[in-house]
Amino acid sequence: MIQKLDEYKLLVLGTAQDGGYPHTGCSANCCRSAWNDMSKKRMISSIAIINGLDCYLFDITPDFKYQYQMIENYLSDKPNIKGIFITHAHTGHYSGILDLGLESMNTDMIPIYAMPKMKMFLENNAPFSQLIELQNIKIIGIENDASIFIEKKIKILPIEVPHRNEFSETVCYSIKSIKKSALYIPDIDSWEQWDIDIINMIKEHDLVFLDGTFYNKNEIKNRNIDKIPHPSIIDTMNKFSVLGKVDRKKVNFIHLNHTNNVIRENSQERKKVVDSGYNIANDGMVYII
Repeated sequence: MIQKLDEYKLLVLGTAQDGGYPHTGCSANCCRSAWNDMSKKRMISSIAIINGLDCYLFDITPDFKYQYQMIENYLSDKPNIKGIFITHAHTGHYSGILDLGLESMNTDMIPIYAMPKMKMFLENNAPFSQLIELQNIKIIGIENDASIFIEKKIKILPIEVPHRNEFSETVCYSIKSIKKSALYIPDIDSWEQWDIDIINMIKEHDLVFLDGTFYNKNEIKNRNIDKIPHPSIIDTMNKFSVLGKVDRKKVNFIHLNHTNNVIRENSQERKKVVDSGYNIANDGMVYII
């Protein structure tokens, strides 16, 4: 059903880390059941803001074809993609742009909102530069802490966060309508390195999607965890212990790695997170904002 034009919906398109779930190349216990039962699949982290048939994406992932279908199924119609906001240049967050090209959707001037280094990365590297040349997309530059208004009633604020910035800066997005607000932070190295107080940010928003890549740092066995820094859910919950029940309930962990047991419905880790007053985001969740 198409909602009223003065009502905005937030649709969760994906909740997994960049490699998805089940994870590419993983046949270990953590992914085996998901390979055998694809109903357990989780798509790569992304959200959409929807008004009527108009749709804005936050990150465009390698799972975009399925996420586009998710939006179609929700609307019972084809969405009108009015813009895509990119957080950073790690493959799970932007490479779905390729599906907008001549070989696939062959779109017409879809606005891609990108920070200065991200903008330069797309403009100066094939095959993304070809999509610009063929006018499948147009890049719209955005700046840290400078608001953009969409649909006249939605304010988008990009805010830089500390992360592994090999090719671009990294931002989160604060999304505010005249009624409610949401915060989208799929990637950050640590809350302590950020020059903004995450506790205050949670209190200032109605709905919060936060980096929950790892439950704890011991779950990674075959890589140096220091080279893939993320706040563990255990450490995050410890930091958030000052929050009351109402503010804890705002928090939805996303960007879940395949090794993270909270991704599995009946795990003790998931139960501990939920019992502590927080949420594990699921693909397909819908909220009014």
